[in-house]
Amino acid sequence: MKSITLILIFILNFVFFGKTQNSVTPDFKWGNSSYFNVNVGESITFNNTKIKLLKLENHFNQIQINLDTIWVKVCKRSVPTSINSLRIFVADNKNVKALTTDHSVHGLLTKDALICLSDANELMLDSDDYIFPVSFNDGFLWSTEEDSHMFSYQGQDEKKTESYNGSYKGIGFDLHDARGVEKHWAVALENSTVVWVEDKGIDEAGKEACVLLESATQPGIYYVYQHLYNKNVEVKKGQKLIRGELVGTVWGDEIWGHLQLAVVKSDTVPIFQNRFDNLISFFPQMYELYFKQSYNFSKSFTKGRICFGKLRSLNGNEKNAHAFEEFAGKGWKLGRWNTANKVDWVLKGFEGNVRLKKKMFSGTKAFCVNPENWYEYEINVPNGVYRIRAKVGDLFLPSWQKISFEGVNAVTYSLKPGELKWTTERAVKVTDRRLTVRIYVDETNNTIAGLSEIVFQKAF
Repeated sequence: MKSITLILIFILNFVFFGKTQNSVTPDFKWGNSSYFNVNVGESITFNNTKIKLLKLENHFNQIQINLDTIWVKVCKRSVPTSINSLRIFVADNKNVKALTTDHSVHGLLTKDALICLSDANELMLDSDDYIFPVSFNDGFLWSTEEDSHMFSYQGQDEKKTESYNGSYKGIGFDLHDARGVEKHWAVALENSTVVWVEDKGIDEAGKEACVLLESATQPGIYYVYQHLYNKNVEVKKGQKLIRGELVGTVWGDEIWGHLQLAVVKSDTVPIFQNRFDNLISFFPQMYELYFKQSYNFSKSFTKGRICFGKLRSLNGNEKNAHAFEEFAGKGWKLGRWNTANKVDWVLKGFEGNVRLKKKMFSGTKAFCVNPENWYEYEINVPNGVYRIRAKVGDLFLPSWQKISFEGVNAVTYSLKPGELKWTTERAVKVTDRRLTVRIYVDETNNTIAGLSEIVFQKAF
């Protein structure tokens, strides 16, 4: 009888608690950051704090931290959240992975979400051991606003290849002013060993190189330096590098000069063909190395010209299609309904525009429906009166757009394909430190709205 009772207790424990994972061992670590794969309903314990994944809603994740409950989106280009002494961000989830065809890039995700945890009282990457991967000796400044950020939904790229729907592999740093010259050197992120150097046949111009480094302190962590200029590569296979030692300068692709950096976790040595498999989401770590902090700061403007969808070599690949981020000081006000966390855009020659519809990304896995009949673009500004105007229209399709600034109607335009037109200038008063541009869209989804530029300046 006693044996039967014990068996029943075991079964009941399995039924009620079998779905709960009380884990203190991460799937992997990088620096002081621990990455855990978690299913909905599972819990993990980190530094005596219980973290439970409650729910997924597109790219947002509902997480319980002890008695607190928060919503956190997948960190593509955003900073971590800190609660007491815990720093947390979601590196990936199954809904973001499902948007794309390059699933091997998201290979570290094995459950519903991949959560990164660290102690908020210490750096994610110790500054004594790690350094920002681009030298500051030539005055490099990182905008953080390249569309080539971690897991950025690419959809169709600028070439509009119909069969490709991918996510950006790593982070692309704008170094266009260093293309093909000895400037803004890429440096070793930490002490490492050169695994291989590929410098022939990568691009049609015959100028690109790619270098793979392996961490000296954490074997199995690899760093991919893509789009280097093969004439300026300073390393060779088997070489031991010290943190900050020169790797090379950049060439970029056929249009834009940039460094593509990726961090990979692999049990086997990556070869060139699969160098981007099993990517670690690492924007917060790069943000911390650059700004010497991991928490949000607020950027604000008194004047500016914002271009949308413009050719990446002319605008540092700032498409301005991304959701609002406080540290950028501008962006689209998007919600949980938009899994891509951005709006669509098109390019023609040097010019571009964002393309807004009631139903976004039709025909792709990123398809979503805006619950409102408008989109809002917000800019952090000091309170005051601002003069503002915008260029609207679409480079390819007929467009209809009604636009307002801070609730003040500007114009309503119906435009032909390729016709772009400036609105009249309006003077508007800002009292909430956010200059808001609202663009209404066709409720029937038959006609798109387009936005190409915003120009604004504080009057008083």
